[in-house]
Amino acid sequence: MNLIAYALQARARGFHVFPVEPGEKTPHKLYPDKPYTLRWGESATHDLGRIIDYWTRWPDANIGVACKPSSLLVVDCDLPKRPNQMAGTQYAGLHDRFGPLVDGTDVYRYVCESVGGDWADVNATFRVCTGSMGCHYYYWWPDKIPASQASIAKGIVDIRCNGGEWGGYVLGAGSLTTKGAYVAENASPIRPAPGWLIELCRSKPPVRLASPFRQPGRGGTLSGLVGTVENATQGNRNQALLWAARAACADGIALEDVLEPLTDAYAAAGGDGGPRQAEATIRSAYRLQGRKA
Repeated sequence: MNLIAYALQARARGFHVFPVEPGEKTPHKLYPDKPYTLRWGESATHDLGRIIDYWTRWPDANIGVACKPSSLLVVDCDLPKRPNQMAGTQYAGLHDRFGPLVDGTDVYRYVCESVGGDWADVNATFRVCTGSMGCHYYYWWPDKIPASQASIAKGIVDIRCNGGEWGGYVLGAGSLTTKGAYVAENASPIRPAPGWLIELCRSKPPVRLASPFRQPGRGGTLSGLVGTVENATQGNRNQALLWAARAACADGIALEDVLEPLTDAYAAAGGDGGPRQAEATIRSAYRLQGRKA
C-alpha cells in the first residue's frame, strides 16, 4: 500500500512528517542491514521534495506527525484498558455516570466542562480515529509556550506537544497498525488550543527554594525517599521530589515502582500542581539521571 497520498495530505494541513515502520509506531529503520533507526526529530519535514523522496523509497511506511515543528498539541484519548479504570482517581465519579467502562473522551469532556469550556467548540476540530478505536484531537499550539507532556489522566488521556528536545509525535491518518487503521473522522479545520487547555498543559516554572535543601543520598530505601518528599517544607517540595526520584533512579529502582509512592508523598506534603505535576517531575528526574549515567 502506498501511503504517499496521506503523507501529502498531512503536509497540506501544515504538518511536519517522517516515515514510521510499516505496521508499527516506531521510527523507520531505514535500511534492514543497518543497526539504527531514523532520528525522527531531525528528519521530520514539511519540504515537498523530501516527503516525496521518503515515501518513494518506503511507500508502505506509516506517517509520523511531529508535533513540535508542526505547532500542534494532540490530545490522545484511549479506550479503557479494564473496567473501573478511573477508580481511585479524581475521575472516579464518572463511573457513576457511565458505568465500569469510561473512555478517554469521557474524561476529556469532563475536564473541559469542569473548567467552563465549551465542549462543542473543543470537539469541532480535526480528529483522527486511531487503530485501537481511540481518538486524536488536534489543536494549534502557541510556539513560544513550552508544554508538558504529562498525561491528563494516566493511561487514558495523553498529551503530545512540544515538550523536550523534539516534542512528541503521533501516527497520522492513513497509517496502519496491527490494531487497525488511523482514519480522519472529519475534514474540519484545526482549532487553536483553548485557553484552559493551554493553562492545563503548559510547563510550570520551577519553584525557587525558600531554604537550603539537602539532597537525599544514594543507597537509601524507597520508604526513606518517600519520607524526604513527605517532610519537605514549603518552597522545597518540587526540588525534594526531583532529587528523590533521581536518587531512586541512581539506585536502580524502576520508574513504575516509584511513580505512585512518590506522587502520593508529594500530594500529602501539599505540593503544587497535584498528581499530574508530580508525575511529570518524576519522569523528568529519570530522564536527567539516565543522561548522567
